[in-house]
Amino acid sequence: MVYDYWMHRKDDAFVAQYLMAVRGVLDWYEQKMDAKRDMLGPMKWWNFTDWNAAFSNGEPDGAANGNSSVISLQFAYTLQQAAALFDAFGKPHRYRELAARINKGVYQQCFDTGRNEMANTPEKKRFSQHAGIMAVLSGAIPSANQQKVLLRLMADSAMSKATIYYRFYLVQALKKAGMADLYYDQLGPWRDMLRIGLTTFAEKEEPTRSDCHAWSASPNYDFLATICGIVPGSPGFGTVLVTPALGRLQEVSGKMPHPEGDITVSIKRKGENGVSAEIGLPGKLTGSFRWKGKTVPLHPGTQLINL
Repeated sequence: MVYDYWMHRKDDAFVAQYLMAVRGVLDWYEQKMDAKRDMLGPMKWWNFTDWNAAFSNGEPDGAANGNSSVISLQFAYTLQQAAALFDAFGKPHRYRELAARINKGVYQQCFDTGRNEMANTPEKKRFSQHAGIMAVLSGAIPSANQQKVLLRLMADSAMSKATIYYRFYLVQALKKAGMADLYYDQLGPWRDMLRIGLTTFAEKEEPTRSDCHAWSASPNYDFLATICGIVPGSPGFGTVLVTPALGRLQEVSGKMPHPEGDITVSIKRKGENGVSAEIGLPGKLTGSFRWKGKTVPLHPGTQLINL
């Protein structure tokens, strides 16, 4: 949360006052490490991950007994974000080294090369989308194999599935692996909500406990950040990166608020691989527009792009 705020707003004094608390949380988790396996050991408290049917009380395999790949990889992912924060504020740390150790330990002990899937524990008895998603986000899966792992976890009907809220992390993994164009086709659960007459987001797929739950609201974010592709290009939203992922859509337009004003995009496909775009950047904001491996610099004001 601190990392996300730091990326979206230039408010260093506010962020700096929480770095001690960030270190405290990470130190607590590090004390729970199983040094023999370079994974988290038994975790005493409620290690909630997702309300899917396969996780007892919302906890993945290995949470209580130790060596949960899901929680270990989430720790590694968070350590990497903390490393970027501490670097920016000139604070000493060894978070990248610890994250690399965890990634290596989990990959060596939990990844099933025959199935091309990440298991929940070193026993490799059960598998989940959560483990594969976090393995991609943390970098435990080598880059060359990330797309195959994600395609596999989305296709394996026997694998424990991520519920609506956790699919936010599936989208982040797809984006990291260069597969953001698949996002539009991942909106089935939300389309189902519309079909049954909901005007708010349900907590989970039917049967659901709540028909109005904020944790399922990720399309509000991903319309702008994934389909329109508007994300911070540097901390404090000092620059902008526009990488649209239209999927099967032919055109899209959107507007994102920024401290300098509104960032506006209007994008249309041209043929199979082309695009035309009108991008408006407020104030002195600059950035980049990326499409199919090509990058165009963005300047303040309105500009037209044809690729």
